[in-house]
Amino acid sequence: MSAHVLVLDADDGIGSWMRDALLDAGLLCELARETGAAGRSIDAQRPSLVVIPVDQVQRWAALLSHLGQVATGTPVLGAVSRDAPIDFTAALALGVTDLVTYPCSTEDLVVRVASSMRGGSRNDRVPERVEPASPLAALRSVTEAAEQALLHTETAAARVSRPEEREHLRSARAALAHSLQVILGTMIGNTEASGHGREGHSQLAASLGRDLTTALGWPATRVRGIELAAMFGDIGLLAVSGAALGVDGPLAGQAFEAVRAHPETSSEILEPLSRVGVPVAAVRAHHERLDGSGYPRGLRGRQIAFGAQVLAVVDCYAAMVRPRPHRPALAPEEALAVLREDAAAGRLSPRLVDLMHEVVAGRARTAASRANGKGTVRHGLPGGPHSRRGVGAAAHPAPEGARGRRHGPGPLG
Repeated sequence: MSAHVLVLDADDGIGSWMRDALLDAGLLCELARETGAAGRSIDAQRPSLVVIPVDQVQRWAALLSHLGQVATGTPVLGAVSRDAPIDFTAALALGVTDLVTYPCSTEDLVVRVASSMRGGSRNDRVPERVEPASPLAALRSVTEAAEQALLHTETAAARVSRPEEREHLRSARAALAHSLQVILGTMIGNTEASGHGREGHSQLAASLGRDLTTALGWPATRVRGIELAAMFGDIGLLAVSGAALGVDGPLAGQAFEAVRAHPETSSEILEPLSRVGVPVAAVRAHHERLDGSGYPRGLRGRQIAFGAQVLAVVDCYAAMVRPRPHRPALAPEEALAVLREDAAAGRLSPRLVDLMHEVVAGRARTAASRANGKGTVRHGLPGGPHSRRGVGAAAHPAPEGARGRRHGPGPLG
């Protein structure tokens, strides 16, 4: 029986283009826009591949479950926009086994579809969870290969003369960079979702980094770089076992040393992304403190890049407002009070801490406005950027990122 591709698209988006491109390539392809028609197609002829926009996965969840029952092992290719969030944990949990980034050329789509159909079953391709065995070795292998591929596309783009060839290579480079971001983001999401008090930390830190640098007036490319740095900055914690991160007390021994080393580990993994604007030096130094009390190198003052100072503030705040095994979450005003304490002590940038207060207050006003359906809400967090209100570290231990060497590295906040 000939290969049969089923494209799902309830929004009349890219599905029609995908169907037409695959038909032109000689593949049998059907487009379904509603669950009933898709289910009948699956029952009548087991598809060799299902293609689905990732942002519609939740709407097709029942159908994907049915697919798993009647056509076990059928690969599912998720189509994702380059502008979409880069944590696809939920999509993988619902059965997506591979990803294709769009916009892309017809040739790239056909190649990815053919590769997915050759790749075997979802059980072979995507584990239910990230296995603890040497995840860093796997990540280094992926990022090293990606770095070589990025370098090759850059070199080729510099050599070709035809504009359409250069544009094709630029598109290939952008798709490759996005795919690498997807791999890292999904691995982080899987790891955080496994527990140990870090679920959602990277997403919150990334959005705060975006808002803080936007408030600083940075250009869009630098804002995106900091957003990705905040998202991936703690990926080196994969070197620390989940059980160690979940302890209700201070770390010791190898876990202590691994935590102290994780900024260096993260920067090594992320080095290829420096080619697409991620400030890897800022990742390496995001646990350093202006008074020299941070780690891993004990840098101080102007030795610490400004981007690292930004990451330090957003990482600390994001850690404090999330619960950890050894403490409950702090309220926003309490977390800001701890940041002000560290700024006054010379550990964090007072300018960035003041601006973080404005960012958090703005988020509170926006959330309140959406909740009550009215215009901009004037009330926000108690106190201004220099307010002494709020509860400091005496009531709740500050996160390890904010404490520096005063208390030594605890269980990361």
